[in-house]
Formats: sequence, structure tokens, C-alpha cells
Amino acid sequence: MLSSIPNSDALNWVIGPAGQCVTLVGEETRIASILMRAIVALAKQGPLLELTRREFRRNNQSEVAINKLLLEQSGLAEWAEEIISNDYDPINRHGIIGLWVAVEVAVEDTAVLILSKDTNAVTKVKRAGIKLPKSRSQPPPELEARRIYKRLETHARSGQSVSEGYRVLMSVLEVELTIPSETSVILSELNYVRNCLMHRAGIADEKSSQEAPRLGLSIGEPIKIGSKQYLRYFDAVTQFAQALLNGVMSSRYVQTQ
Repeated sequence: MLSSIPNSDALNWVIGPAGQCVTLVGEETRIASILMRAIVALAKQGPLLELTRREFRRNNQSEVAINKLLLEQSGLAEWAEEIISNDYDPINRHGIIGLWVAVEVAVEDTAVLILSKDTNAVTKVKRAGIKLPKSRSQPPPELEARRIYKRLETHARSGQSVSEGYRVLMSVLEVELTIPSETSVILSELNYVRNCLMHRAGIADEKSSQEAPRLGLSIGEPIKIGSKQYLRYFDAVTQFAQALLNGVMSSRYVQTQ
């Protein structure tokens, strides 16, 4: 019985963000797989277009459209071959950014839901040693809950790996995450790589030796995301998303009819 959580009109409301994260991670990888197949087809379709043009010509059909495709094919095929030779690095870059966004949003939205529904949640945050401004209402409205979340995130992740920080953050709100140590290491590496891609144009800095030692990067070296590396990150994010879903499913916030 959750008398401290008013207006819980949607049964098991807390599951939404974690469930969405699992869905988005799966979609991201399916899209990446489709793009890879399309790149391979694009690289090799020149001869097929030539055969198609011959067939058009044999049947006295207009060749305007097929000639346009052939004109574009040379440059596109070269571009596709370059992507293949780089082990799909451009596709993998976009893929891991999407994966990490799914994780960040799921954690934040789960925490914000709890903060904005559980009348005791803000008290729990204060007990964790986080100074908060006085709130006019308990629980706070969404915008205020997001401001509280930012302070909680800063506190929880201080001096911690990213997955450990998220584990601490959610435990303050009584959602327990079980994350294997190997997964935690890979997530820290992923977080570093994603930050470099977004803020440093993919160039490694001095933090690489601490946050991504397995990559063996030198300062100033461009980061490449091969398919094997992408799959490592995908597996780690999948495990985290499942851990988050398991955590909320077993939390006191999930109600049964």
C-alpha cells in the first residue's frame, strides 16, 4: 500500500522510462543493422544499375531515371566503400550516441517520476546529504523535480564511475540496481567515448588512460568505433537497461491489483 504516493492513476507508472529504454536500445541496433546492409548494397549496385539500363533500352523505356542513378552511383559507391573499409565507424558513432542518450534519459525520467509522485522522495534526497531549496509542495512539480534530480546526480556521480553513480542515485530513491563489474567498466568507457565524440570531435584526451584504458589511446588520437567495439557497448547498455527495469519492477513503487 503506497499511501505516500498520491495520484498514481496509472498502475506501475514507474516502469515506463526503463521499458522505453529497453525498446530504444533494441531499435537503435536494428536501425544500425539495416544501415549496414544498405551500405553494402549501395557499394555493389553499380553493375545491377547497368543491367537495368540495358533492360530499359531493350524495351524502349525512358532511361532518364536510371541514368541519374548511375551518375550518382560513382560517388555514393566510393563513400559506401570507405564506410565499409572503416568497419562502419560513422554508423557506429551515431549508434552509441543514441544508446547512451537512452540510458541517461531513462535514469533521469525514472528519478523525476519518483520525485514528483512520492511525497517522501525529497526527504530521502536530503537525508543523503544533498542541500535543496525549500519546496512549496510535496511532492514537487516536474520542473522542480528535474532541478532536484540534477543536484542528486551531481552528488551521486562525484568520484564514481558512471554506472556506480547511477546505482547510488537510484538507491537513494529505493530502486536497487545490480550491475556486473565488467559491465560497469564498459559503461565507463562508453561514457568517455561518447563525451569525446560529442565535445572533442572524437579526439582522445588525457582522461583516456583512466576512463578507457582498454582502448590504448594516445592523447590527440582520433577514436574509431569498429563493429566489435559497438557490440561490446550495445551488450553493456542492454544489461544496464535490464538492470534498471528489474530494479523498478522489484521496487516498492510497483503496485499489484
